[in-house]
Amino acid sequence: MNKARSYTWRKVKENIVSEIKTYFLKNNWTEEDIKNSNELWRIKLKGIHLIFYKSRTLFILYSERASSEFIEVWKLINNKLGGRYSLPNRDILIGYDETGKGEVLGSIILAGVMFPKEIFNDLDLSIDNADTKCSHSFEYWERVAKGIMDFQSRGFSFVVEKILPSDIDNKNTNKVMDERYKKILFKLTRDIPLDKCRMVIDDYRVGRSLLNFVEDLRERGTEVIITTKSEDNFLETKIASIIAKWERMKELKDIGISFGTGNVGDKNTIRWLEDWYGTYGYWPWFVKKSFQTAKDIEKSFMDGGKRI
Repeated sequence: MNKARSYTWRKVKENIVSEIKTYFLKNNWTEEDIKNSNELWRIKLKGIHLIFYKSRTLFILYSERASSEFIEVWKLINNKLGGRYSLPNRDILIGYDETGKGEVLGSIILAGVMFPKEIFNDLDLSIDNADTKCSHSFEYWERVAKGIMDFQSRGFSFVVEKILPSDIDNKNTNKVMDERYKKILFKLTRDIPLDKCRMVIDDYRVGRSLLNFVEDLRERGTEVIITTKSEDNFLETKIASIIAKWERMKELKDIGISFGTGNVGDKNTIRWLEDWYGTYGYWPWFVKKSFQTAKDIEKSFMDGGKRI
């Protein structure tokens, strides 16, 4: 099957994009009619379509048959725009991210990844436009993650920690995460030259325990960056986010959850929780009983009613 693939650059400068468009049109690309009011222009060449949006997003769509041609186009655009992630400035890149913290169903999954700078571009291309903030099927995340796993022979490695709902009952979630991240940090960094590493941690309100550990790494030469929304700017946390998402989707599949998001704001999740508790009168292991949502449902049945 000739699958469609895509790649996106965001918040790009219009004058540079205009130069790119002019260059391509002079080299046998042709104009296309725009498809909706959000687009400024479209151009194409064989199996490749380049679209520029009013949001200053440059989007490229291409078929797998046109992969080699896409690489040449990508190189030219990337050289002009400077890439969509912070370029590697150290030999080894390490990233940490998690998922499931805000979901009432399932564990919190923490992931740490490490890879050499030599595979930075290839890893970037392999994940296409995977967005962990969007809902996708298990099969989708498995396909993306397995593409990443192919780089294990080229130095990619990862560590995952699972925080079960029972692990955070009556405990401070962030403190539990601090301790688990320290385990991941130790496993990934114990046999590498720390002064050659850039380490990025997505900031979930990192606590003093982990900060002290990180400060020791800084003193030993590691560049450490702790920031929010890190996966928008750093490939290493983007990859960690994808691995965490994949592991969470595997858990939900094993449990048999195939609806909604597991988030407290998702109506399908709330309906499932109400139905379960109304039927059995207790919570299964994968429900975070410490969440107010679960407590409210318990109370509603104790009062003889059912929450709508």
